[in-house]
Amino acid sequence: MKQKTAILLFILIFLTIGLSSCAIVVFDSSQLLSILNSMRYEYYPLPGGKLPTTEDIQIIGTVTISSEELEVPRECSNIDYCRPLVGFRDSYGAEGITITPLSDEPDSPYSLTLTNMKLRFRALVVNMGGPPPPPEIKYSKYPIIQLLPPSDYVCNETQIKCNEDKVCYDNYFSYCLHCLALSQEECVCRDENQIFDDGTNCMVVRGDDIIDHGKCQSGECVGDW
Repeated sequence: MKQKTAILLFILIFLTIGLSSCAIVVFDSSQLLSILNSMRYEYYPLPGGKLPTTEDIQIIGTVTISSEELEVPRECSNIDYCRPLVGFRDSYGAEGITITPLSDEPDSPYSLTLTNMKLRFRALVVNMGGPPPPPEIKYSKYPIIQLLPPSDYVCNETQIKCNEDKVCYDNYFSYCLHCLALSQEECVCRDENQIFDDGTNCMVVRGDDIIDHGKCQSGECVGDW
């Protein structure tokens, strides 16, 4: 019995050492919370720019955390229209991910359960406009932890993979903003194949729900704003 236990322990140690060479190994909720609570939040999708991700994280066994255990970012401090609770967004969709509301209330916290899988995380404040939001909308900014595939994930044929952050982007505009880190004025005047001709109509969405219209000039949207 002792020999069998020793063999199993050796296998576990060997597996952990192998995994840790290419990923951060997480066994329990305290480890995961420490990683997530140390992340820097970035606004998304605007104004744009690079969005940091964690290293690949290998979950061993089953790890469960609650959104109530996540620290609300300073970007939401003393802002009435920023939701004072971090949410989860699953942009991976793999088996082994379960997100469950903890009550039937509209502002319910959620639990996140991960089982034997490798993934990455990104901390975002989703900017839906404002400030302030219309009276019928309680919040216009939402802090979330985004779940992403690991860096070696193969994108589907409709996505574009960024060589730098290894994230699969669903469209060229997002790829342009967050991988190439070009300005919105530049990104609306190009696609994956070309820079648009001078005089092409374009528009730029501002963070305060204002849409500016202009025309492309030398690869950049230019108007009277």
